[in-house]
Amino acid sequence: MELKRDLNVHSCRALKLQMLPLLLFLLLLCSNPSESLELNLEDKASLLLFKSLVQDPTQKLSSWVGSNCTNWTGVACNFQTGHVVSINLTDTSLSGQVHPRLCKLSFLEFLVLSSNAFTGRIPTCFGGLSGLKTLDLSYNKFVGVVPDAIMKLRNLRELILKGNPELGGVFPGWVGNFSMNLEKLDFSFNSFCGEIPESLYYLKSLKHLDLEKNNLTGNVHDFYQSLLVLNLGSNRFSGTLPCFAASAMSLTVLKLDNNSVVGGIPTCIASLQALTHLNLSHNHLNYEISPRLVFFEKLLLLDLSFNDLSGPLPSKIAQTTEKAGLVLLDLSHNRFSGEIPLKITELKSLQALFLSNNLLIGEIPARIGNLTYLQVIDLSHNMLSGSIPLNIVGCFQLLALIVNNNNLSGEIQPELDALDSLKILDISNNQISGEIPLTLAGLKSLEIVDFSSNNLSGSLNDAITKWTNLKYFSIARNKLSGNLPNWLFSFQAIQMMDFSTNKFMGFIPDGNFNFSLNFNKSDIGRSMPAKSFVLPRSMVIRISVTAIDTNELSFNYQLFSAVGMDLSDNLLHGTIPKGLFQLQGLEYLNLSFNFLDGQVPGLYRLRSLRALDLSHNSLTGQIPGNISSLQELTLLNLSYNSFSGFVPWKQGYQKFPGAFAGNPNLCLESSHGECNRTSLPLVPGKTLREEMTEGPISIWAFCLSFFVSFYLGVVALFCSARTRRYILQTKV
Repeated sequence: MELKRDLNVHSCRALKLQMLPLLLFLLLLCSNPSESLELNLEDKASLLLFKSLVQDPTQKLSSWVGSNCTNWTGVACNFQTGHVVSINLTDTSLSGQVHPRLCKLSFLEFLVLSSNAFTGRIPTCFGGLSGLKTLDLSYNKFVGVVPDAIMKLRNLRELILKGNPELGGVFPGWVGNFSMNLEKLDFSFNSFCGEIPESLYYLKSLKHLDLEKNNLTGNVHDFYQSLLVLNLGSNRFSGTLPCFAASAMSLTVLKLDNNSVVGGIPTCIASLQALTHLNLSHNHLNYEISPRLVFFEKLLLLDLSFNDLSGPLPSKIAQTTEKAGLVLLDLSHNRFSGEIPLKITELKSLQALFLSNNLLIGEIPARIGNLTYLQVIDLSHNMLSGSIPLNIVGCFQLLALIVNNNNLSGEIQPELDALDSLKILDISNNQISGEIPLTLAGLKSLEIVDFSSNNLSGSLNDAITKWTNLKYFSIARNKLSGNLPNWLFSFQAIQMMDFSTNKFMGFIPDGNFNFSLNFNKSDIGRSMPAKSFVLPRSMVIRISVTAIDTNELSFNYQLFSAVGMDLSDNLLHGTIPKGLFQLQGLEYLNLSFNFLDGQVPGLYRLRSLRALDLSHNSLTGQIPGNISSLQELTLLNLSYNSFSGFVPWKQGYQKFPGAFAGNPNLCLESSHGECNRTSLPLVPGKTLREEMTEGPISIWAFCLSFFVSFYLGVVALFCSARTRRYILQTKV
């Protein structure tokens, strides 16, 4: 299983603080909303012209009638003059272009048109709104460049243009010196290029700078003002990390992720006393982390993932108190080595711990259960050994336990049923043995379970039926046996089941195939585009982490996998149930390397099918005649069965070379109308897996045969008296 993560550090509290000046201003304007406030006639005319040019499908502007300003949605007026001083039309589903007459509102101080669908260029006439303090055009569809006329807005405190993907060009050189009152500049999620103008580094009034997700270049420079928020993530910045000393007492959020920053992490970064969020992920940082790099207890989120950091994990990365400390620590995808330090178990506030894809050895610390707030732990893709510590049940809020691709051994502890909030359990690609405990029935919240590539044995028990929210279940490549249970198709939300390479026997249960919603809905949202279709062993989970408050995280995940089933490489026999071939949402079906017989049901209901493998069975009868109707089908293998009959050219089988090999009684019509018998040998060819298994045996047999023949030849030679006398005479 591949795990991906998104980290969103914008908290609700920060948003409230940013909106506080505007809210207080509006509160003063509307201190007595019941009284009538006459709207200035010229301003009214300008607003009506603005309204005439926009599309308003939800009729949010239907209240723009009459002359009482307090009745006009999103409009605030000066209670003495009636002039419009604020327009806030956030998220009102408006679209179209902004009428230039809006620029006639000469007393306007706040203009907020965010989260709509306004198009076209930003009106140049906005530069005439000399009293403007806030201009927020974020999350619209504005295009082109920022007009130079904006530099005339000398009183502007907030310029927010984020989320207009086609707005960009060279970063305006005047941004750093046009207003000495500018506190917030947000050009994030746009298409600006070039370098940050030097004047912006010295703008004393600046508190909040967000330039995330652009194409900005140049070295990362130090800033010489007391910033609160600095977000330069997802650009093309390079160079080494500065100390940001001027913001040592003020900076709360520092994001430089997804750039090309090099070198080590300077210890002076830990001097940022107010820092709560630090994201340096997806860069080229290297060297070891200095033991002197210890952050203050205010740090909540620390993400250093996807770098080239090496050496041992830091024994202490941040100070902690009883009421404060890290809630997220992500050191994954680096080259850290050695054991997991015990000090990590002292981060009592920790809610998410990501240490995957490193070179860690040793055992999982037994005191991991001390982290009672822990919700996600990912230790996958390391070289950890020992067993999963029983003390982990102390993490009773755990939502995801991911320890795949290690050297873990032992058995699945029955006591794990105490983790009744668990949604993701991945212990795949280890050396875990024993049976699946019955007590795991208590894990009723499970949605993704991956036990594949271990040494599990025994049969499937009914405890699994309690996992009613199951979406993905893999027990592939184990030593499980017995008959497939009748409840196999009873999971309503199931998306993928992989039982391949075990020792299951008996029949495929002919159960209630209509129970699974994903298997039966051909119009569900596709798990992945047809061109990027992959087999289920490439399943990907994307976990998103959002800071919803100062010390609280919210976790969500997306599952990317084919919708299907894999029962291949078992000991199953009997016929294929007809209901299995009526699942309209099925994308992948693999029943190969079994002992199935009988005829293949019709394929016409499998409208979403992309991959079908029924090879190496004993299936008979004719090939289903509607292969050409399966437009999504890209992989087909019906080889090495006992199919017979005639397959017309128009069925389109030529798109699947080798799909019918090893069926000697099958006749494939050629493009010339001739009957083309399969040219491959009648005896099924060896697969790569079989060749790897049988190759050494063949060499061993050859060597044994050689030595036996040599020995018998020597014995026979000495049995001849004439030969014996000749040898003895020669020695003498």
